[in-house]
Amino acid sequence: MTTFGSGHIERLPSGSFRVHVYSGIDPLTGRQLRHRKTVKTEEEAQIALGRLLEDAATGRRPDTRVTVGELLDRYMEVAELDLSTRQTYEGYIRRTILPALGSNEVRKVRGPVLDTFYTRLRRCSNLACTGRPLTEHIWFPPLAVVPGRRPAWQQVADQIREAISSGQLAPGDQLPSAREIADLHGLRLATLHHAMAALDVEGLIKVRQGRRAVVGGEDDVAASPRARRTGVRHDCASSGCQQHKCKPMSALTIRQIHAILSGAFNAAVRWEWIDRNPAASAKLPKAKPRSPSSPEPDQVAKVIAAARDLGLDLLALYLWLAAVTGARRGELCGLQWADLDLDRGIMHVAYSYLVLPGVKVRKDTKTHQDRHLAIDDVTVTVLTERRHYVQGELERVGVEFPASAYVFSHDPIGTVPWNPNWVTKKVSEVAEAAGIRMNVKSLRHYSASQLLAGGIDLRNTAARLGHGGGGATTLRHYADPVSEVDRRAAAYLAQLTAPSPTASRTGVVAPDA
Repeated sequence: MTTFGSGHIERLPSGSFRVHVYSGIDPLTGRQLRHRKTVKTEEEAQIALGRLLEDAATGRRPDTRVTVGELLDRYMEVAELDLSTRQTYEGYIRRTILPALGSNEVRKVRGPVLDTFYTRLRRCSNLACTGRPLTEHIWFPPLAVVPGRRPAWQQVADQIREAISSGQLAPGDQLPSAREIADLHGLRLATLHHAMAALDVEGLIKVRQGRRAVVGGEDDVAASPRARRTGVRHDCASSGCQQHKCKPMSALTIRQIHAILSGAFNAAVRWEWIDRNPAASAKLPKAKPRSPSSPEPDQVAKVIAAARDLGLDLLALYLWLAAVTGARRGELCGLQWADLDLDRGIMHVAYSYLVLPGVKVRKDTKTHQDRHLAIDDVTVTVLTERRHYVQGELERVGVEFPASAYVFSHDPIGTVPWNPNWVTKKVSEVAEAAGIRMNVKSLRHYSASQLLAGGIDLRNTAARLGHGGGGATTLRHYADPVSEVDRRAAAYLAQLTAPSPTASRTGVVAPDA
């Protein structure tokens, strides 16, 4: 071995020569940066050494062995993402990207690799699926509760504890969700939650927010299924095992996964880990455009009336505001009385209430912009009556009405806003009771389509909904698929084409309808 400064030449057993040049430590990965090149002769090695020393002196980075998993870790540390977007990205990375690509070196990922990955997902979202018949085994034990004995949750906890100690459930095994277990064995959901919480305290399982619980031990990493199931009796019928049915991943979901990879590879290019972004040459599946659906005014009115009939007056007010303002569900949940200027008829939309596993926060809006919306006299009257009612109720118990109180809250004093997920569920229930197919988001469709149909220009409609981009989002996602202008165009062509009374008398008749 011959050493030259910070580099050296190594002779290999094959007779070739390998050149090494050390150029420091990567501040992102903590790994040593080394330029390497293998040549056939010692003269070529001397030339290569000089070039690599020059590359190291000028700061040119060598080929890196960073994996896709390490890249995604670094990318998520520096990516500027909202809380909800970050949790969505982390879920896709954990469930789909890392199992398929996490161990691959970034420099070896090419467009064809991503094409194959996306094709597999389009065939089946389960990466274990090979296209052959597959039984999805459920190793969770069948549960039975005997009435009149110990509390049901303790009986359930005992049976799960026994399955873990016997090896039927191995360290790292993912458990079915509490809802799935309850449905399969006919148990109450609260019973499962109580039992799993107790086992979590004991350290036998780990309950994870937003993810399936896993059996604890061995760093919570599951061993090979065949190795850990040896000698364990298993009854597919009682365990609820089923034949695997392929569930293709939607094109929109694959496009979101592609966006994550593309952003990470762009970061790798900026950090000079690779020369080009392999996601740029990958072929994406065609996403079928979603047809916007908007309820009719009489349908919206019927759902609001149904909420009042069910005694849900505050939910009826929520539905009314959602229809006349087009505000997002989280924006209305995060609305405080201080955001309403009822004297001037203005609603200030600057915040949104977000609820995620382990997170409850009042944050800025989805587009990071606040807006002031005009509200009509009827809406002002309804809100004023609601405010007077709340103030009166608080005065009766000697509590001062806080200006920062939330408009929509289960708490009389308005300290905690409604959970947006609860709103979605409740609105769907009320709409179903009214015999109308409608959800919270369809009220934004309703607001956009009715404003455009009523002749309100696109720019003001988009501003009212909180959209940027000159209204492109409004037209693409929220406007009625058959606009009022299109209806007028159809009527105009029909009027031109229809025969006149004189033409009918001369034998020119309109075609059959």
